[in-house]
Amino acid sequence: MVIGLPSIIENKNICEGCIFDKMHRLPFSKASWRAKAPLQLVHADIWVPSRNPTINGKRYFLLFVDDYTRMIWVYFLEKKSEAFTYFREFKALVEKQCGHNMKILRIDRGGEFIDEEFMSFCKKHGIKRELTVRRTPQQNVVAERKNRTIVEMA
Repeated sequence: MVIGLPSIIENKNICEGCIFDKMHRLPFSKASWRAKAPLQLVHADIWVPSRNPTINGKRYFLLFVDDYTRMIWVYFLEKKSEAFTYFREFKALVEKQCGHNMKILRIDRGGEFIDEEFMSFCKKHGIKRELTVRRTPQQNVVAERKNRTIVEMA
C-alpha cells in the first residue's frame, strides 16, 4: 500500500533470552472468600527486625488481624521464638471477649509458626492453619498491608 517501504522478513529463530524477557508473572487472584463471623479467619505475621528497637529493647512485632472485623492486635517481641507464647495469650483473650472460637489461622512458613509445639496446639484446639507458599507475601496480603501501615504510622 505504501510505495518504497522495504518488505519485512520474518525471523523464525528466537533466542532463549528474548523468550524470558517477554515472560511476565500473572497477577494473583483476589481472595476467594471473606470471613462471615469474628475469628473465622485470622491473619498473622511477624515484622522483620527493626533497625531501631523500642525503649524496652523489642525489635519485632507480632500482628494478628481478624478478617471479619479487621481489628488488629500487636504484640512486641524481643525474639521470634516468643511468638507461640503470645499466640496462646491472644487466642485466650479474643475468644473470651467475643464468644467465638478461632477457626482458621493464615500464616507464612516462618520457623516460629511451623514448629511442632505450635502445630500440636492448633490441632488440639481445632484451628486450621493455612500456610502461604514460600516467598509469596501476596497470599497473606491482609497482614502484610497492616504491617506496612503500622510501620508507616510509627
